[in-house]
Amino acid sequence: MRYLITGGSGYIGTRLVGRLSPRADTEAILIGDVRPPRVFRPKAEHRFLDVTDREAVSRLVSSERLDAVVHLAFVLNPIRDETLMYDIDVGGTQNVLDAAATAGIPHVLAASSAVAYGAFPDNPVPLTEDHPVRGVAGFSYARDKTESDRLCQLWALEHPDRTTTIVRPSIVFGPTVDNYLVRLWTKQPFQAHFGLPDPGIQFVHEDDVVDAMTVLLDGRHGGAFNVAGDGTMTLRECADLIGVRRQRVPRRAYARFVAGMWRLGAAEAPPGALQYSTYPWIVSTDKLKRETGWQPRHTSRDTFVETMRAHGKLDVATP
Repeated sequence: MRYLITGGSGYIGTRLVGRLSPRADTEAILIGDVRPPRVFRPKAEHRFLDVTDREAVSRLVSSERLDAVVHLAFVLNPIRDETLMYDIDVGGTQNVLDAAATAGIPHVLAASSAVAYGAFPDNPVPLTEDHPVRGVAGFSYARDKTESDRLCQLWALEHPDRTTTIVRPSIVFGPTVDNYLVRLWTKQPFQAHFGLPDPGIQFVHEDDVVDAMTVLLDGRHGGAFNVAGDGTMTLRECADLIGVRRQRVPRRAYARFVAGMWRLGAAEAPPGALQYSTYPWIVSTDKLKRETGWQPRHTSRDTFVETMRAHGKLDVATP
């Protein structure tokens, strides 16, 4: 097998390369990324790749005899240049899909996200893969993931002879994850809530995401697949576990406050992200388990605890 992994130097890509590299059936892994990998593995080779460069993506994909393209290149931490974020997340996805179509790549696996379902009061609990992706208009990351997911769905319809796999993880945590989602728990002075029912929260361990991607690649499973750890937590449970104070605040006033902080560069996420701590977006993993036999090795709670320990918010003795 010959793989191209865009964004292969990131925390998920690094783990996936580490998983595929030692296997006897892996011939080569191309890591297409603007950054070189932190760790070099046997059979893996880095190629500088900016997914917004349509011609560069086309040249790389067409110049190699690839069996699968794994598209992991996207921006997670929201940036204030939403045009650039869109170009990377959505434009980059389109460039990769177009190159794969032209080169006749038999299998494309793309990382979407459970945020693409959106967080709404009428969301069923749990959400299955049959539920439409509709994102949240005021949250750039969710908006971009929704559009990228739809591009992959359309590509699958236009290329029924290929295998298209869309992976929709819940919040990915783990010992090497360090992003704004982690800092929402480790750096905030308090957890704001609005007096509404607790929507619940899911986490999935970075290793379990890589396990899911591996079995989906091995089995050439097409379609969309939710990925999450077993069980859910409440936001209150998470806050109590790490000793973060909860403070009830007026929702509209707090949203205006966050919007102002975002404009000043003092907040890491726009106010639209608040919707994901207000309304449910819990996903079912029954399809992934049924079709592939995948089972998470870490529950949502295990994953949260391990991540908070890695960032010094919990000691080793915490059960």
